[in-house]
Amino acid sequence: MDMIAQADAEESDSSGIDALRANQDALVAATPGAQKALDLARRGPVMELTGPTLHHLVESMGGSFTMTKEELDALLKAQTDGRFTATNAELNALIKGAGPDGITEEDIRLLLPKTADAPPPKIDRDAPGKGRETADCPGLVYGSGKREICLPLGALSFADRAGSFTPGEKPSKAPFDFPENATGEPNYRNTYSADFISLGCNGELITQFTDNILVDVDGIDLYIFEIGPVVEKTQLAISADGENWIEVGEIEGARSDVDIGPFVNKGDKFPFVRLTNASNACGGNHAGADIDAIAAVGAEIRLSLDSALLFDVGKFEIKPEAEAALSDLAAQLENYGADIRVTVEGHTDSTGSAASNQTLSENRAKSVWANLSGKMSAVPEDVTIKGYGASRPVADNATEEGRAENRRVDILILPGKKGYLKE
Repeated sequence: MDMIAQADAEESDSSGIDALRANQDALVAATPGAQKALDLARRGPVMELTGPTLHHLVESMGGSFTMTKEELDALLKAQTDGRFTATNAELNALIKGAGPDGITEEDIRLLLPKTADAPPPKIDRDAPGKGRETADCPGLVYGSGKREICLPLGALSFADRAGSFTPGEKPSKAPFDFPENATGEPNYRNTYSADFISLGCNGELITQFTDNILVDVDGIDLYIFEIGPVVEKTQLAISADGENWIEVGEIEGARSDVDIGPFVNKGDKFPFVRLTNASNACGGNHAGADIDAIAAVGAEIRLSLDSALLFDVGKFEIKPEAEAALSDLAAQLENYGADIRVTVEGHTDSTGSAASNQTLSENRAKSVWANLSGKMSAVPEDVTIKGYGASRPVADNATEEGRAENRRVDILILPGKKGYLKE
């Protein structure tokens, strides 16, 4: 091809490209939402992130913060109702532009106006929404239609702590691999709002109830808030101590409610729940079952007293300085009415012999109830006092902090007429 012909060809190609671009610009201008869609395709989807989830995602991308998760969460809650919106491209730019110590509070503050000005997030139709009061539920109702569930203890019903998470062979991608997103009340909005955890193929999540505890009642005892049109297959197990597990079976279908009655004894109590993804269809950003929250329908309220406040080391006599706290607790118990069922449990750490720990835990439980009942005008009749020694830890006995948390007396309350005991 001679130079003149080549120049003509290049001019023709150029004019063709220009014409194509002009047609595209005209189409975008005439089509509502087209420019937004193009921008979204270039930058990636806008994610809705909480403080802890943002912290986790940035760390998974190789970045860091000068703030803790708790400090970042407090900042966002004070400024934008706890939310931060960004695309992956914007987060990458934030990480690259940060100083040697990581992303600072000032870096985040500069981006908060964009979050504040962002339109309200899309709410999927299967989002459970906030709990609401109804005439026939003593607590709060969550969800709608076939997925509506009454939780007698309302906001106290949910798992409070993520114990451990093993992602499995095909893990979901950050930020949808953050176990803390399965704790607290359900807050799922849409698939780009990182309010849930995707377990991944064979992924395993262990959660713990701390201000309540799972028990067997008539009917449904446990409800798993899984998002999506169909509940993906998940293996469920429960435990009293986080080590010995009772396999309850698989959850799948249109609902994810469970009756633990056939697998446990009346009066058994379970603070730990384990979910293991059992579906073969998993991969991508949201691999495996997608868990928003875990609720104890059959539940007792749990009030935990630190043994260091109540007793001297190795003793079971109530210390004088504990009287004020016990008076407050007695008044709180009276507010529930006299028709409640109360269980008083004494617990120790793992130091000392099993026999001495057992005796000490029983005596401490008896001392606490003798003190509380003496302060109440109407004493419940259905009261059980137990000592468990070191057999039911709620934290790691390998650390001083964990041992201190395990030395406790728990007051467990099953509500009466205000809750769900039958008259």
